[in-house]
Amino acid sequence: MSEQSTILIVDDELVSRYTVEVLLSTEGYKLEFAKNGEEGLKKAVESSPDLMLLDVMMPGMDGFEVCQRLRSNPRLAELPVVMVTALDDRESRLRGIESGADDFMSKPYDRAELRARIRTITRLNRYRRLVETEEKLAYLANYDTLTGLPNRSLLLERLTQTLSSAKRTKQNVVVLALDLDSFQIINDSLGRETGDNMLKIIGQRLTKIVERLGATVSRIGGDEFIVMFETDNIVKDVSEMAQCLLDNISRQITLNSHEIVVTSSMGISVYPADGTDGKVLLKNADTALSRAKTSGKNTYQFFTTTMNEVALKRLILENQLRKVLSQNELQVYYQPQVESDTGKIIGMEALIRWQHPELGLVSPTTFIPVAEEMGLIIPIGEWVLRTACKQNKIWQQAGFPPLRISVNMSSKQFQSPNLLQTIKDALTYSELDPTYLELELTESILMAEEGDEINNIISLLTELRSIGIKIAIDDFGTGYSSLSYLKRFPVNSLKIDRSFVKDIPADNDDAAITKAIVALAHSLRLYVIAEGVETQEQLEFLQSQKCEIIQGYYFSTPLCTKDMTKMLEDVGDKILR
Repeated sequence: MSEQSTILIVDDELVSRYTVEVLLSTEGYKLEFAKNGEEGLKKAVESSPDLMLLDVMMPGMDGFEVCQRLRSNPRLAELPVVMVTALDDRESRLRGIESGADDFMSKPYDRAELRARIRTITRLNRYRRLVETEEKLAYLANYDTLTGLPNRSLLLERLTQTLSSAKRTKQNVVVLALDLDSFQIINDSLGRETGDNMLKIIGQRLTKIVERLGATVSRIGGDEFIVMFETDNIVKDVSEMAQCLLDNISRQITLNSHEIVVTSSMGISVYPADGTDGKVLLKNADTALSRAKTSGKNTYQFFTTTMNEVALKRLILENQLRKVLSQNELQVYYQPQVESDTGKIIGMEALIRWQHPELGLVSPTTFIPVAEEMGLIIPIGEWVLRTACKQNKIWQQAGFPPLRISVNMSSKQFQSPNLLQTIKDALTYSELDPTYLELELTESILMAEEGDEINNIISLLTELRSIGIKIAIDDFGTGYSSLSYLKRFPVNSLKIDRSFVKDIPADNDDAAITKAIVALAHSLRLYVIAEGVETQEQLEFLQSQKCEIIQGYYFSTPLCTKDMTKMLEDVGDKILR
């Protein structure tokens, strides 16, 4: 035989087991034996045989009960079972059929009959398994295992067929790409299982919504879905469909006692205006999706040729960004932090800048998100940390008063298993005392489920604090603003986001929020840093609220190393007003 089949013989009689072994010894089967029903069930699970030869009359668990238990086990329900009995009465055979037996043989064995039946059944079972395997492989090749929706491969196949039909019927074909806004935060804070369950629910909602148009819904990876359909009324159908999808996706979802509201961004391309090839339409819809996300999210955008130009610039940016460290194009700028009651510089924030050889100084808002997506933020962040620590030590060695340097940590950096060692290495390299280093973390970094993840965060922050490093929460008030993590995590300060500082004291709401943040921080024995201070009125308001540290253009823009050095020389011990 080309493939060895496994036969499990379950019989309490030694003579019967030996007889079967002799009769089948020349057939090339792998034979397994069990002396009773319990052992037979155990070996069936362990060896996954191609056929079970099962004696009916056994002490303890008889063959009928063994067969019934096999059929109730999903893994063994399809195992072919041939019952063997000396009983030749009709009642026993009927009972065996009711228990799930596939065939019967009588003792003593007829050699030719035994070989013929086993050969036939094992071949049929092998063929059945082959068909099931092929069906499973075909399913895996064409469908998403999480949601059961068509995957990218099947989508492209159906899209090609739809485009061919639309060409003949002069119809339009709409490709709508969508993903969930801030989905990574859900994964990070509530866990991947909750995220997966949300994707299933979203897939079900999408399918139900688009049924009336005969649309295809696909999941092509991560949290990205594609809706594809034909239409002869683009304006009506597409606008109605897009808004309907946005509204339904944003309906509240309850998962594991968490009430979650998630929004979506969508990009739309249309055949034939935006392309005549399926892959081109998908690419253009994805380009429009990126534009929708940068336009405020929870919205949709149609593809335009301008977007192609934006996508091309992004591609060029990615390629150039890979070389910034090797070509020494990055710089660290420093923005002073001033003590509000004395006006003295007590620290500075390290801010990365990209000095592009052709474009000049590139704003971090342009390249940092790209570096995050590309995974380059980890080596870039490490370079910023080492550079800022080293420069701070150089200023101290030059005789300037010791200042604290604040360095931002991205979520990807914080999740790196080597972060603690990276920080220690930067301090060793720079010879900077840890008490002059502050790490700024966003609120989302600290949001985690109970268990190992949150314990790991507390452990890391505690060790950083133990060696003297200070921990600040950046952009406080724009994220979760959770009191629970402020109580549990060893942090030193809160940094009020510039969006609240901008309109105080003119805007009563922003003023009230700022007052509340300062009061909250002080009640928890944390000090407060306000960034984005640009006017005398803002400064006076923050001073009245006892905000300890001020940062912003009112005092200084971010400065290159040379200019920051000059400011330190000029200011000395004088106050900065």
